[in-house]
Amino acid sequence: MQRGALLCAMAAWLAAPALADEKCRQAVAAAFDKQRASRVFVMVSELKSESGPVQIKVEYQPPDRMRQTIVAPNQAPLETVLFGNRAYSRQGGAWEELMPAVAQTIIAQVRAAVVDPPKDVGNFDCLGTTSLDGKDYLTYRSVEKQADAGAATGAPQLHRTIYVDPESGLPARNIVADDKGDEVVFKATYDYPEKLEIEDHPDAPLVKMR
Repeated sequence: MQRGALLCAMAAWLAAPALADEKCRQAVAAAFDKQRASRVFVMVSELKSESGPVQIKVEYQPPDRMRQTIVAPNQAPLETVLFGNRAYSRQGGAWEELMPAVAQTIIAQVRAAVVDPPKDVGNFDCLGTTSLDGKDYLTYRSVEKQADAGAATGAPQLHRTIYVDPESGLPARNIVADDKGDEVVFKATYDYPEKLEIEDHPDAPLVKMR
């Protein structure tokens, strides 16, 4: 896994030019607008890989602080920090400062995730109130056409389901699965802690070329 890689899964929407309820689309957009306005928030996602499940935890302190931890099978955790215009990384050892070009890439990714609103969140239908893990959420399901998703004819259709906390108006879950929900390809949980501090590592040496 490449150092400094930043997964901005929350911004990777499935393109959806199909017809859907405009009010539902606006509700999803408003929830993520409110998330970007949060002082801090955390996204924990789960992905599948050939070697097993991968967990990615990303802590955001807008507009320019981020800490990401990737835990993959048979590897030491890979940690990446953005603090202003400097980025750092370590994997089982001491912190090293990443090259400025890599830091600029991470800065752009963080801005796309937590500062700049997406040009199009996609189309969504309202599913009403859904209970998940004992809590009720306002639920929205993405609308795609088979051709738009790039899937072969007859292949399972993937949909993104967004769960919004009705009290706070903030996104709580983001799940991509097939029509029946049997195959989950991406799952993210959002949290909004009262306290979160992301530290600078000003004494870390510049990463050596490998």
